[in-house]
Amino acid sequence: MPTLDDIYRYLYGSWRMMRGRPDGLTLLDISAEGFWQSFYAMLVALPPLFAGWVVYAADLARGDDEAGLRFSIVMRTAMVDLISWVLPILVLGLLARRVGISRRFAPYVIASNWGTALIAWLFVPITLVRLFFPLSSEFMALISIMLLGVSIVFSYRLTQVALQRPHTFALPFYITLFIGSILITVALQHLFGIDYPTAADSTLLHR
Repeated sequence: MPTLDDIYRYLYGSWRMMRGRPDGLTLLDISAEGFWQSFYAMLVALPPLFAGWVVYAADLARGDDEAGLRFSIVMRTAMVDLISWVLPILVLGLLARRVGISRRFAPYVIASNWGTALIAWLFVPITLVRLFFPLSSEFMALISIMLLGVSIVFSYRLTQVALQRPHTFALPFYITLFIGSILITVALQHLFGIDYPTAADSTLLHR
């Protein structure tokens, strides 16, 4: 497991990459050991992710105070997020040679893992507001969209630096991966019965 100093360095390196600074990549451990250690980023991201799961469960189970139901939603949401984190990496690993990034696959995964953890913490303020100071859904949706936009820009910059490819390659690559990740998440939410219902569906979720 990486030390706290290592984790700080990796997060700082990811932050520099998100600002378009190529030297941020030098702060990451690009070795084989560093590749596997980068998945400890999931533990680093766990606190903000958990807070988000709690908020999501509260929204989905609104009007139902049953603790068991909310705990079930939290656990299912955790499964969705963790699978959505790992599955695109597995698919990309299988396609890396065909896509032409076999030599940049490891640096990309390492940077992406630590960058994802950093972005998870970016959403902490809005998560805490939703948890303790409920505001109008329209206002919170606006703030969420703004933060999502910022995170997309940061993630794209990190991707472009990690791949060391021009924008003509990095942009289509990122868009494809981004849309694919969204589709995976939506499909998993439906599979686990925690997707938001349509207006015609009176059942909030499948217990």
